[in-house]
Amino acid sequence: MTIDAGGVLSPKELVVAPGTRVLIINQSARARQVSSDPHPDHTDCPEINQVGFLAPGTRRETGNLNIVRTCGVHDHDDPNNADMRARIVIR
Repeated sequence: MTIDAGGVLSPKELVVAPGTRVLIINQSARARQVSSDPHPDHTDCPEINQVGFLAPGTRRETGNLNIVRTCGVHDHDDPNNADMRARIVIR
């Protein structure tokens, strides 16, 4: 997944197999705090929380997404920003 220069996280939905790790790349000029839904607890898919703080120009992987489910992703510091919301579907 990529946060582009305009601050948009894409793709909005990513389908992966169980056991996959997802790389998130921050190409924007703003730091982001990548977290699992729901805000502010981040408990749905804690593997996403391993990405955490992404400075501009950095990248980090989630933990292994082993459980079949749908995981919401958002920026903890900007939780209502629709541009920074996405889903990872594990199936």
